[in-house]
Amino acid sequence: MINDILMQEKEYTFSCFTHQDAYYIGQNIINQIQESHAKPVRIRITLHNDIVFQYLMEGKTGETWLDKKQRTVEKFKHSSYYIYLQNEENHQYDYLKDQYAICGGGFPITVNHQVIGSICVSGLQHNQDHQLIIYALQCLKEKEKRN
Repeated sequence: MINDILMQEKEYTFSCFTHQDAYYIGQNIINQIQESHAKPVRIRITLHNDIVFQYLMEGKTGETWLDKKQRTVEKFKHSSYYIYLQNEENHQYDYLKDQYAICGGGFPITVNHQVIGSICVSGLQHNQDHQLIIYALQCLKEKEKRN
């Protein structure tokens, strides 16, 4: 499983990533939640330390988990799900659970081999948060192929 996450991190990299791309990803996550009638989520997308997209669906409040997931991606330059899986093997991150999210739902935005931002989703089971992000990244990659 951990190798699958690393493969996703390599597959979903970009030569360019814009605010419009962040909006497109956010909209795809919202649409997927609405179509599947899933529970509401919180979404945050950052670029160069700026929040360029954030949406708390009806009934969602607070940003604690978004903050933690963003910090995790920024510190480790990996998805928070990858960090979770590493921690499951050896508990090396247990001591960080107060400040960081040792669970899925945070994913790096990598441009030209550098992490420049993050996509964070919170509100479902952590593996489902991760899958929502992957779904939206697949949509963006498909859009790029068409253009």
